[in-house]
Amino acid sequence: MNLTDTLVLSVTLLAIAAPAEHALIRWLRTKTKNGNVQLLLTWADQAVALIEKSDLAGTQKKQQAIDFVSQRLVANKLAGKFSQEQLSAVIEQAVAQLNATTTK
Repeated sequence: MNLTDTLVLSVTLLAIAAPAEHALIRWLRTKTKNGNVQLLLTWADQAVALIEKSDLAGTQKKQQAIDFVSQRLVANKLAGKFSQEQLSAVIEQAVAQLNATTTK
């Protein structure tokens, strides 16, 4: 096998493998993002459950919960992956879920 044949074979293999590699990378990114979102939701639920029993006012509780979640994100090297608006929305969702389960 000469150099030309080797190059042709290499290019052919790359052309065949590229779509599968691209799909694998996309799948891994999606799995990682989903995992990060699941962590965020879990931490929000934990924060709300812990802070709900405190004597703080509503807005103070929310800020305390956001701070708790932000600390968890930093500790797990996920700082900057979520905006403050997203953190606020997740906390509000966790509060709504807690209220729904306690009123049943």
